[in-house]
Amino acid sequence: MVISAVSTLALYCSRCGKIELHNVSRFAIHNSECQLACSCGQVQGSIAGAGRHQYLLDIPCVVCETNHLIFLDSKLFRQPKASKIYCAQSNLELGFVGNPDAIAETIARHKQEVASLASEMDEQADDQGIENSQILLEILNKIHDIAEQGGVYCSCGNTDVDVDVLVDAVELSCSQCEGRLLISAKDEQDLARISVTGIIELAPLRRTSRK
Repeated sequence: MVISAVSTLALYCSRCGKIELHNVSRFAIHNSECQLACSCGQVQGSIAGAGRHQYLLDIPCVVCETNHLIFLDSKLFRQPKASKIYCAQSNLELGFVGNPDAIAETIARHKQEVASLASEMDEQADDQGIENSQILLEILNKIHDIAEQGGVYCSCGNTDVDVDVLVDAVELSCSQCEGRLLISAKDEQDLARISVTGIIELAPLRRTSRK
């Protein structure tokens, strides 16, 4: 029986926004540190052995503006599925660990969802005769770029955010606390505003109590 000693990490790049797959040898990192770099040249972190059944991932976080030290159990590398790696403070998605096929399937499924939503938005724009459909599409794509890096989430801790396209705005809603955020998509100024945004955080819905 042949046992593979190569594990896969997939990390979001803070510079180019893409997700980079890293195949690392568990034997090589057992007693030494392995640098992880994106194809664009950005250093994404490092990983090293931390005991018999653990590895220590040192990874920068764009939200906390510091490096996180994340302990990864060796079982995560051998599992048939893909597990997400999070920033514990902000619940920001930093990447995946696990089976490379499962990771590739997760990424492909997300891209398909983005393409489907963009197509749906185009159809809605045609039906309603929206003049600013191009701005809406670009803003929607930017929101999904931010989401791919784990930068779209609700302050209640939930990352499962729904997107609805309106006539001149994009509405984000939290499936857990019903929090909402309306992002204007009327003109070039709205597009410029979202273009320099790295994080989109929804606020939980405030409920007023009756006396």
